[in-house]
Amino acid sequence: MIGSHILSRVDLRKPPRYTETIDYCRKLEKASPWIKVLTFGKSPEGRDLVLVVASKDKAFSPTSARKTDKAILIIQNGIHAGEIDGKDACLMLLRDIAITKTKASLLDNVILLTIPIYNVYGHERFGKFNRINQNGPKEMGWRVTGQNLNLNRDYMKADAPETQAWLKMFNEWLPDFFIDAHVTDGADYQHIVTYGIERYVNIAEPVRSWVNEKYVPMISELKTNSIPVAPYISLRDHLDPLKGLQSGVAPPRLSTPYVALHNRPALLIETHMMKDYQSRVEGTYQTIVATLELMNKEYLSLRKAVHQADEGTLKNIENPFPIRFQTLDVPNRTFHYLSFKQTNEPSDISGGTWIKYTKEPFETDIPHFDSVVVLKTIVPPVAYLIPPQWQEIINRLKLHGVKFERLKNQVELEVEMYRFSNAKWQQSPYEGRHPVTYEVEKFKDRRMFPAGTAVVRLNQRAARVAIHALEPEAPDAFVAWGFFDAVFEQKEYTEDYVMEPMAREMISKDSALKKEFESKLQSDTLFAKSPFARLNFFYQHSPYWDSNVNLYPIARLIKSVPLKFEAEE
Repeated sequence: MIGSHILSRVDLRKPPRYTETIDYCRKLEKASPWIKVLTFGKSPEGRDLVLVVASKDKAFSPTSARKTDKAILIIQNGIHAGEIDGKDACLMLLRDIAITKTKASLLDNVILLTIPIYNVYGHERFGKFNRINQNGPKEMGWRVTGQNLNLNRDYMKADAPETQAWLKMFNEWLPDFFIDAHVTDGADYQHIVTYGIERYVNIAEPVRSWVNEKYVPMISELKTNSIPVAPYISLRDHLDPLKGLQSGVAPPRLSTPYVALHNRPALLIETHMMKDYQSRVEGTYQTIVATLELMNKEYLSLRKAVHQADEGTLKNIENPFPIRFQTLDVPNRTFHYLSFKQTNEPSDISGGTWIKYTKEPFETDIPHFDSVVVLKTIVPPVAYLIPPQWQEIINRLKLHGVKFERLKNQVELEVEMYRFSNAKWQQSPYEGRHPVTYEVEKFKDRRMFPAGTAVVRLNQRAARVAIHALEPEAPDAFVAWGFFDAVFEQKEYTEDYVMEPMAREMISKDSALKKEFESKLQSDTLFAKSPFARLNFFYQHSPYWDSNVNLYPIARLIKSVPLKFEAEE
């Protein structure tokens, strides 16, 4: 019989493996006309990346889903596959929607998409000892992929094949709401479910208003397993929780801040690691159900907010545009914290402080620091110009849903350029790369751009993503991730015997240069001790110097000018 026992219950003592999970989804599909199992790519090991669509209208494609005028929700599970609560919660929810129909009304105005397992390799690296801080289940998956990449640091740079497949799927469906389910490490406390939702100036105003006016009041009052849901617990001082809780804006390498760049509400569910697995799964389930109930009630206002945000981005993106943020060191409100008492003692093992949690409940109001201000803005250009030789950059932008056109003919344009200085690379690798920091100087120039140059205009829905990818001072700019490392390299050098007489001639004819050289000798000890650096100083000030060293090759078009383009890609 189709409706076998696997459809009647989910065993929370032992989460199903990949094959069992997909088999469960296939049985749901066979048992209900509302369920469709799709794939959106393959893991590097060749396993399917599965997307389960639940729709009363059988709207199982992005085109048919949009025709229903219903809100679309994507729930992502298992990006950190040891934190697998969301998968089992979603399997239970799909059962209750399609089989028992006790939650069938949740599909009245919503189309539900679930990714049961995003990090498939990590999920199948099953073991009892994969999460040292986590209380169950008996066995669970691993945090990273088979390439040792953390997918929840990969949304902007998009190095992982899984990320590239995800981006294509996301931009095809463009949901109205996104949920990413996790389990959090950190302090010990009573709350089972904590959450984060993008609600600051990093998200377009219409969506920001909807989140703050519709969603935040609901989740602030929500209880799961009779215990209040809490904002994500990031304590300012773990030794003294009374100093308060801090919230802010994370960089878009992470899932929810990335989705915010696409003008979509994005919810992070973080169940508490110390709670037993069943309580965490049930808490996740209840949070998702509450979200779906609100979406069904407010689907029209949600879709209106998303539409207005997209239209606003198309027509008139913010100017100045914020790219970096900080949380003020002043509390904005209080939060009723359900904690456990703790003692802090010197540790003869670590030599530091040993935090000992008791299981004695303790609750109090603590300050919540969540006033976010803009730290850095840029003036958006009319367009970015990407020379055709930087094809990898163009390909990554395509993955992000960024539209561009190519120049049909060579053209000379007045543009703004960036030049870097004081570049420093992180010594140890981070997510397979050595991120670089630098200082930037902007200047105006007239430059010739060849046919085939990619023109990324900002009158498009994905303009926020383009800015964060291409502005060097954005936290996850492509250049900061190492996509342009070659531009920092000097490729021509002078012989000492050639530069020595030339340097003497240069300072004899240019008193300002002589003064600059002598000043640098006094202020920079390393420079003064390096014969190479001293001679290279004069090489850099000679007409032979390569003007492309440290030059960011992507230009900013400031004024609209008529351009001829090839057929759109």
